[in-house]
Amino acid sequence: MTHTTAVAAIPPLDEKKGWSQAILVAAAILAPTVILLVLMTRAWLLLLVSGGALALVVWSLLDIRATFLIAVLLATFVDYETGHLTLEMSVLCAWFAWISLLLFWRSTWKPWVRPPSELLRGLAVWLGACAVGVTLGLLHGNNVRSLGIEVAGALWPALGLGMMQVYNRRNAVYAGLGLIAIGLVHTGFGLTMLQIYHRRLGGIYFTTVTGMVAVGLWTAALLAPNRKIRVFCLLAMIPMLAHLLFSFTRGYWLGFIVGLLLATVLSWHNLGRFEPLVRSRRLLLVPALIGIFAVTAGLSAIYFGKGDLLSSIGRRFSASFSTDLGGETVSNILRLVEWERAVNAALESPVIGKGFGFAIMNRDPFLGTTREQWFVHNYYLLIWLKLGIVGLAAFGFLLSKLIRAASRAAGEDPSWLVRAWAVTAIAVTGQVLVILLTNYSLADVNTAFAFAYIWGVFWALRADAKPTA
Repeated sequence: MTHTTAVAAIPPLDEKKGWSQAILVAAAILAPTVILLVLMTRAWLLLLVSGGALALVVWSLLDIRATFLIAVLLATFVDYETGHLTLEMSVLCAWFAWISLLLFWRSTWKPWVRPPSELLRGLAVWLGACAVGVTLGLLHGNNVRSLGIEVAGALWPALGLGMMQVYNRRNAVYAGLGLIAIGLVHTGFGLTMLQIYHRRLGGIYFTTVTGMVAVGLWTAALLAPNRKIRVFCLLAMIPMLAHLLFSFTRGYWLGFIVGLLLATVLSWHNLGRFEPLVRSRRLLLVPALIGIFAVTAGLSAIYFGKGDLLSSIGRRFSASFSTDLGGETVSNILRLVEWERAVNAALESPVIGKGFGFAIMNRDPFLGTTREQWFVHNYYLLIWLKLGIVGLAAFGFLLSKLIRAASRAAGEDPSWLVRAWAVTAIAVTGQVLVILLTNYSLADVNTAFAFAYIWGVFWALRADAKPTA
């Protein structure tokens, strides 16, 4: 009996450490092997890609927080309009597999952070609805490739679970600067490509990222106690606003206006609760914002040409609700046709939907050509089509849980940074909800993972809160 007790007292071998060592050994063997193979075959492009991948891996090993920034950056450059979508999504999935391995390795000396109950309930309901969508899609024999693409976008809320493990309140500034850096990358890329092609561009060239970053910067400018931070945030808005302006996307513009108004109202209320003495002085930021808009417009006019810029903006606004046959209005007609076909298909299974991977047969009214289309330019209609009323209810439940938790943090947390992230998350949610009326942004990883990053940082800050007595 004594011998048995002694044996039981011996701690078992930590299997996680064994797996961690195996992962590092495999990586140490694989990297030089790939480089040697490249040198032998003179595949310089492969060498360049391998070198870039190696640099990202080294960066992630040195700073695990960077893995999520890299993931968002990669996701925002996934191009749905080329023939390389499967390859790009495979790269993104491989990176998330690498993140999972790093988190598993880290768990050998750092305990897992338990997510707040609000997130778990909302996430469980949404992922349950998605599981039903996957099951229906497979049972109905829907296109597996489209199914996988949709699931990748639908899993955006799960990003916060990983971010909670590596981010905390000390990393709030790091997270914000990282998001600004991603916005600047998109600004440079988008404006450069616009200069090359001299025509309106969409997709990865002009995404929703910079608009979301601009809303966050305005929120931080309103709530920051330090004048230098407020000035920095206002100046950092200029490149984001220029990128947003040159997107020539009416839904993005309208979404930004709504997000800006929400951020202003919520921040004003927040200042009244925590800093009532300085709230009136923050009104000076309103004319400062107008000045930022003026500077942005001036620089944009110099870049694009005053007459061309004004005429392009005017055409986009005037064509918003027109169905006349013309270059600026043809998209309105195509979307009306698309919505009609999607509604007719959704009515065939309105409660549980058709499942992920289902595609409508969309006919071009001008060319007469027909093609399968997995997406719909209205996210709410897309959810109804794929997941039914059940999916719409799950999406609403998830957002209600997120917004309710952020509202509590904004009204209770003593840290202005945490309150700024909470207000930003709510305002950006309003911004994205407006954009979803005319786009399927949360069904693609470009917007979904940037949106998830904002919420992921909030949940990491929320999980790191000290329990109140």
